[in-house]
Amino acid sequence: MIAALMILVVLAGVPPLTADQQEQLRRDDPAGQFEGPALRPLLENVLGWEPDELDSTGVVEPDYDALSTEPVASRGELCLIEGRFAGRARRFSLSQTGRWGGALTEWVLVVRDKPEQVAVIYFVDPENKLTAPHAGASVRVPARFYKVWTDTDQHGQPTDYLTFIARSPLHAASGKAPTRLGSALPLLLGVLVLALIYVFVLRLSRATSRRCRSAPNTAKSAGDAMLSDLPDTPLPDDPAEALERLATRQRDL
Repeated sequence: MIAALMILVVLAGVPPLTADQQEQLRRDDPAGQFEGPALRPLLENVLGWEPDELDSTGVVEPDYDALSTEPVASRGELCLIEGRFAGRARRFSLSQTGRWGGALTEWVLVVRDKPEQVAVIYFVDPENKLTAPHAGASVRVPARFYKVWTDTDQHGQPTDYLTFIARSPLHAASGKAPTRLGSALPLLLGVLVLALIYVFVLRLSRATSRRCRSAPNTAKSAGDAMLSDLPDTPLPDDPAEALERLATRQRDL
């Protein structure tokens, strides 16, 4: 039955499941226990994938509702998972050790919003070299469906999770999310520039006022605007108000 549900066009760099591996996938796998009989054949198969040769040719987005209702029949199905990184990445220890190491790297992706659906991806990452993207980053990853795993959510409530076994993502924005300081940097630079302009204009105004007071008193023709006539009152401390005050004085000349 699983053969009828397998994707016929195999991903480049992904070997097909052997007959023995497909037979092992048909065994009962307890929903409340992560490590079941079907895990080992999937780990062995995924370990043989060539990360540098992966591409999404012939692989389609899975039917998540069908996976939830017929998990045993869909086990081992080759899928292209696309979603947003939920911000949860951890090393998941295994009791079944082998060439895949003693732990898998777990990512949680939000694959649907209404209703909300998440996919839990377990990467065969023996050397723990996989770099998690920042929360909300777009992720595309080829993976084989494993099982519906019943576990508790962050509120302690029993929840069914769709789990997948993978080798590496095709696309994921790596690194950390921008810090608050980084996102506020343009605003800080703007304030700094405004403050520098304020200090420059303030010093220029005071220097001009001193020169005008020290100059000899000469006759003035009607309509002449002299800087010495400007009221010698201190400018406001707020840069914006100070610039507006200077502009008003200039217009009144």
